[in-house]
Amino acid sequence: MAHPTLDPPLRIDDTLVMHGVRDQADAARFAAFNAEVNGVDQGATCAALLQHHPTAAWDDFVIVEDERSGEVVSTTCLIPWRLRLGSVSLSAAMLEMVVTHPDYRRRGLVRRQIDHFHGRVAGQGFDLSIIEGIPYYYRQFGYAYALDHWAADALPAAWIPPGAPEMRLRRATLHDIPALMQAHADSMAALALHTQRDAEYWRYLIQGAAYPVYLVESLGATAQDRTPAGYVCGWLSGDAASLSLVESALPSAAALAVLQWCKPHAALLRLGWPQQGRLVQMARTLGARPHSGDQWLIRIPDLPRLLLKLAPLWTERLAGAGRPHFTGELTLNLYRHAYRLRFADGRLAAVDSLGFVDASMGAQGGDLCLPADAFVRLLFGYRTLDELRDAWPDIMVQPARRHLVDALFPQIASYVWLPYMNCAHLPPLPLP
Repeated sequence: MAHPTLDPPLRIDDTLVMHGVRDQADAARFAAFNAEVNGVDQGATCAALLQHHPTAAWDDFVIVEDERSGEVVSTTCLIPWRLRLGSVSLSAAMLEMVVTHPDYRRRGLVRRQIDHFHGRVAGQGFDLSIIEGIPYYYRQFGYAYALDHWAADALPAAWIPPGAPEMRLRRATLHDIPALMQAHADSMAALALHTQRDAEYWRYLIQGAAYPVYLVESLGATAQDRTPAGYVCGWLSGDAASLSLVESALPSAAALAVLQWCKPHAALLRLGWPQQGRLVQMARTLGARPHSGDQWLIRIPDLPRLLLKLAPLWTERLAGAGRPHFTGELTLNLYRHAYRLRFADGRLAAVDSLGFVDASMGAQGGDLCLPADAFVRLLFGYRTLDELRDAWPDIMVQPARRHLVDALFPQIASYVWLPYMNCAHLPPLPLP
C-alpha cells in the first residue's frame, strides 16, 4: 500500500492548504510556529527533530498554511520508534506536535491531519501508533490507554543513608555510546516490552537533543582506572528543591551509591520507572513510593497483521504453558468485529476476519469477547482479564478456553520511555 503524500499540497478550503515540510524555510516555520503557540522549548524540540533525528522524514512533518497571510496555522508530525515485545521487534509511529493556532481551532484541522497521519502509518506498515496528550481526546480517533508513561517513585533525600559513594558522574559524550547501549540493553532485559535504541539514536539524544545523560563511573586510583557502571538521565528543578532521574540503567552495586550522591543536592528525588529497575528497587527498600503518572494511548492499524507478526511470541507462550503443539482455533470477538485465530502445531497460522459476530444473550459470540479498548490493554500485557473486568464487566470468556487465553495474554513487565525533547533548557545535575 502506497502511503499518501502531500505533493501537491492538499486544499482544505478556499484559503487553507496542507503540505509537508519541503525545505529549510518550511522547517524553520514549523519550529517557529510551535515555539509561538507552545513555548520556545517546544520550538527547539521541533528544530532538533527536523535537523537531527536519524529516521524522521520531512514528509512526515505536516503544515496547514493560510494562503492569505502565508502563516502556519496548524501542525502535526510522525516520529518513528522501535519497540520490542518478547522476541519480536515492532515499529511504532508517534503522533506529535499536534498544535493549532487559537484563531483556527474548531475547524477540523487536527482531524484532517490525523486522517493523513493514519494513512501514512498504514502505508508505511507501522505496527502501531502511539501518543501522549489531552485526556480522553484521542479516543475519538481510535486510541486506547495501554501502558504506563511518566511514572516514577518519590523518595525524600533525608531517608537515604549517608555515605561517600565510590563513584562519580560525568556528562556522557559520543565516545560513550557503546557503554550506553550495553547498559540500556542490560536494564531492559527485565522487561518483556520496552523501547530499542541503536547507536544513531543515542547520537541524536546526545548531540541533537542535548539529552541529560550522565555516565556513572567507578572510581579507581587514576582516571584510567575508571570503568563505566551504567548511566542516569536527569535534572534539577529550577529551585533545586527536587532532583529528577527520569531514566537509569545501573547494576545493583551502583544503585545505592547514586542515591547517596543525590542526597545532598535536593530534598526530594523523583525516580523514573520501570519499577523493575535497580535504582527504583533500591529506593523502595528505603521507603520510596510510586506517584501518579499517566498512560500512553495506542492505536493498532491492522490487528490481523500484528497478531501474525507476533506468531513467535504466541509459540513461546504456548510452549511455556505446556501446550507446545496446540492445534485449534480461538475466536476473538471485539463486539463490533471478530477474528478467528487458527493455530497449527503450536504456531499461529492464520487470522480470519469474521466481521460482526452476535454475542448477545443466547449467542455463542466467541471464545473471548471484550471491547476493543480492553483488548489493547490485554494484548500488551498491561492488565489481566480479571483486572480488566472491573472497568469492562462485558468481558466474557468461555471456561474451556480460559487456560488458553491466559497462556496467550499474560500480564508482563513493561515500560515505554521515548525521549526526544530538546533538553538544553533544563538545569543540569550539579557536577563538580
